[in-house]
Amino acid sequence: MQSRGAYQLESFVPEINIALLKLSDPARVTLDAYGESVLFGAKVVAIDPAETIRDGVSTYRTLLQFDTTDARIRTGMTANITITTLEKEGIVSIPQGIVIERDGKKYVQVQEGDVVVEQEVTTGAISSLGNIEILTGLNESDLVVVATST
Repeated sequence: MQSRGAYQLESFVPEINIALLKLSDPARVTLDAYGESVLFGAKVVAIDPAETIRDGVSTYRTLLQFDTTDARIRTGMTANITITTLEKEGIVSIPQGIVIERDGKKYVQVQEGDVVVEQEVTTGAISSLGNIEILTGLNESDLVVVATST
């Protein structure tokens, strides 16, 4: 965390995610000092054009600024940041790892009564948290089966 008048946060965004980021993207911030239940708003105010290598990975220094002044925010605090680059409503998304690919098609296992069947799906965007958008093939009420290993 840095201070130049209003408090700013410095983060290093991996190359794989930088194309999604733009100035003014909103962010949710938690500070370790206050726990995950205390949220602060922020927005992206600067993105370095040149990479910074961190742990062998190309990253891009990104500055965020808090939306409001808050006496609880202090320099040197550790922050956890979630930047929203795209919001969609009314979509179905599932963990990407449960999508099965076979012969150029994608499937998920769905519970239908007492049996599990493979349902063909069409996928869309993948979130940085590992969820994948389902464009067709699933309804919100479908019961998707997640296989576990024992």
